[in-house]
Amino acid sequence: MPDPAFLRAAASLGARLCREAVWDGDRCNWMGDAQDAVNGQLAVVHRAQTPVLYDGTAGIGLFLARLFAATGERPFRTAALGALRQSLRAKDRVGAELRIALHAGWTGMAWALAEAADTLGEDEWRAESARLAAELRGIDPHPLAVDVISGSAGAIPVLLELARRHGDDGLMENAVRHGEFLLDGARRGNDGWSWHTMDAPMRAPLTGYSHGAAGVALALLELAAATGDERFRAAADEGFRYEARWFSPEHGNWPDFRLFGDPAAAAAQPVSYAVAWCHGAPGIGLSRLRAYELTGDADRRMEAEAALATTARTLDAAVATGAGFGFSLCHGDAGNAELPLLAARVLGDASQAERAARVGRMGMERYLATGAPWPCGVPGGGETPNLMLGLAGIGWFYLRLHDPSVPSVLLVHPRAACPALPWPAEKAKNHFHAEGAEAAEYFIARRNSSAAPAPSA
Repeated sequence: MPDPAFLRAAASLGARLCREAVWDGDRCNWMGDAQDAVNGQLAVVHRAQTPVLYDGTAGIGLFLARLFAATGERPFRTAALGALRQSLRAKDRVGAELRIALHAGWTGMAWALAEAADTLGEDEWRAESARLAAELRGIDPHPLAVDVISGSAGAIPVLLELARRHGDDGLMENAVRHGEFLLDGARRGNDGWSWHTMDAPMRAPLTGYSHGAAGVALALLELAAATGDERFRAAADEGFRYEARWFSPEHGNWPDFRLFGDPAAAAAQPVSYAVAWCHGAPGIGLSRLRAYELTGDADRRMEAEAALATTARTLDAAVATGAGFGFSLCHGDAGNAELPLLAARVLGDASQAERAARVGRMGMERYLATGAPWPCGVPGGGETPNLMLGLAGIGWFYLRLHDPSVPSVLLVHPRAACPALPWPAEKAKNHFHAEGAEAAEYFIARRNSSAAPAPSA
C-alpha cells in the first residue's frame, strides 16, 4: 500500500514552491542558489532559474504537474503551467551546443512538456512538445556535447521516446545520427571503449553515468533495442567492458577520474570513489539494471548488484548517522535511493524498496518535521528550488516512493516495450550474488581476460 506520508511530504515541498514563485503575468520563475562562473572562478550566486530540466522551470513545472495529478490541488496545476510557459518563453537562452541535451537542453524540455501534457490531460502542451521536438530533428551532434546531462548520450533515449509519442520518424533518424556520432568518437582500446565527455583535466576517460562510459553505453544499447543494429549493441558492450576494467573490489566502486585544482598536484593524490548518480556506483548501477532489463545479460546483473551493495551500505550509514551527501537527486541521498527503488522492480526484491523508504522517512524526520533547510546539491550553497539539485527533485523522490509508477528523471528511457536483445550464448552463465570475494573474483577475471577484438564501425 502507498504510504500517504510520502505524498504529504511531496505536497509540502510543492506548497513551498507555489508560495515562493515569482510571477509575471501568466509565467512564473523562482530564485535559488546556484554555482556560476564569476570573474573566471566558480562561486555561489542567488539567481533566477534557467528554462531547462536540470536546474530550471521545465523540471519544476514537471514536478508540480505530477503533484497536481496525485493530489488534485489546483495551485499545483497553476504553478506548473506558469513554469512551463516560462520555460518555453526562455528556450532561446539555451546555447546552441546544448540544445540537444536531456538535462541541459531542449530535448529534456520537450520530454517534460509531453509528460506534463499526459499528466494534466491538456492537448495544448502535447502540441507544444511536438513543436519543440520538431526543432530537434535538425540539431547535429556537437563534439563537446557527448554525455547524458549535456549531449548525445542523454538525448538518444528521449529522442526515441518522443518519436514514439509524436509519431515523428525524423526524431528516430536523428537518434541514429547521434548514435553514429558516438560510434565515431569512441576511444577504442584493449580494455574496451571510452569517450571524451568533459573538457577538463582528468586521469583517464571517465567512468560513471552522467558524464562517463556507463551513460554512453546505455544510450547505444537503447538504440540497439529500437533499431536492431548490432553495431550499437556491440559498442555498448565495449563501453561496459571499459568500466569493468576499472572496478575496485576494495572500494566496491568505480573511480572518479576528474582532477580538481592544480592538475599536476591533483594527479599525485589518491584516486577518489564518488557515490552518486552522477559519478560512482549509484548511477552505474542504474545503467546496468536497465541494460539487464534489455538483454538479460548476467554480466550486467552482476555489475548492478555490485553497485547496489555499495550504494546500500552508503544509504544505510546515512540513515543511521545522518552523515549523508545532501538530499539532491544529482549527488545526494534521494538520488542514490533511486537505485534500490529500481532494483525492487527489476530484481523483484522488496527489501530494496524498503531501503529507499527508510531514506525517505529519514528526510522527513530530519528536515520536514524540524523545519531545517533541506541539504540541496549546490556546493557551498543553501536551498534551491530546481529538479536535479533542489526541492522539486526531493519532491519527485517522495512522489516515486508514494507511487513507483511515476517515471524516474534519473534514468529516462523509451516507454515502449522492447524485445529482449539476444546476447551471445557464452554470456548466459549462472547468476551469483556480487558480494565479497565472489565480486572481487568476477571483476579481476574480467580485467585479466584477454581483450576481445573491437567490433567494426
